[in-house]
Amino acid sequence: MAISVIDAATVKHTLTMPACIDLMEKIQTAISLGEIDLPLRSIQPVGQGAGFFGVMPGEVGSSALFGAKLFSHYPGNPSKGIAAIQGYVMLFDGASGTPKALVDAASITAIRTAAASGAATRRLARENASVLALLGYGVQAESHLEAMCSVRDICEVRVWGPSFDKAHAFAARYEAGLVRPVRTAADAVRGAHIVCAVSNASEPLIVVRDVSAGMHLNMVGAHTPHDREVDGETVGKARVYTEITKFALAEAGDLIRAIEEGAFSEERIVGEIGEVFAGTAPGRTSEDEVTLYENLGNAAQDLAAAGFVVARQPNALGYH
Repeated sequence: MAISVIDAATVKHTLTMPACIDLMEKIQTAISLGEIDLPLRSIQPVGQGAGFFGVMPGEVGSSALFGAKLFSHYPGNPSKGIAAIQGYVMLFDGASGTPKALVDAASITAIRTAAASGAATRRLARENASVLALLGYGVQAESHLEAMCSVRDICEVRVWGPSFDKAHAFAARYEAGLVRPVRTAADAVRGAHIVCAVSNASEPLIVVRDVSAGMHLNMVGAHTPHDREVDGETVGKARVYTEITKFALAEAGDLIRAIEEGAFSEERIVGEIGEVFAGTAPGRTSEDEVTLYENLGNAAQDLAAAGFVVARQPNALGYH
């Protein structure tokens, strides 16, 4: 049985950010309309606590494919020059159940995560938003910068992370004057129009005193009930949108801890971002509102992105 193995270079060449942003909007709309139903991902500690092994299964019926992302997440890897997320998205043919392709998971995750934030930002951020704060300087910071520049005219970027030297090195990779490193998270957030939190923080980096009217927040890094990147007061102040609400209430520490503190409640979630795309939930309704998108990622995004790449290779499988 022949199976295609698609590497990271092929993914990056094929899955452009603008195309993936459009694809993520399509997938999230289908999820919120009930056309795609996903189980909660399964994640367990491995390596004596050094990392995690995850399984994210699902089916994208309109593409006649199903499968799963099988991945490891070792947060300490980047300091060793190794990717934090490694693994494959495995695709099966929906008609026969035949395994068809293995697609590099790290590159798929990097692009589709930022593209999901890009799709949300395109609908929720102010049209004139031009100042971006990046809280983090890893792979997701790089891909989120590309995504934000794809949906808004960004003219100033502030990047912060625990190491100022690494933040400086990140900034140096870009056009002079576009990206500058800052010493504190507050220096990045204050006065920004869009904030992308892509860190491994367990305590808030974004606090309400630094949040200004009209700001849009993409919360990306807190994937467990114990992690958070934003304080409860900010969550309580914002118009909150989820990717999949039942998953967010089970996994998103930003929301879970705000609810535990009494600063927020489930009933105050405006809606899923797919409902905004579908026109069944309101997006931004004024220039002064603070909007917050909780981006956890899901298997349908991985499968759709992997299927997009596979369909554009020689001897394609016909997935679209």
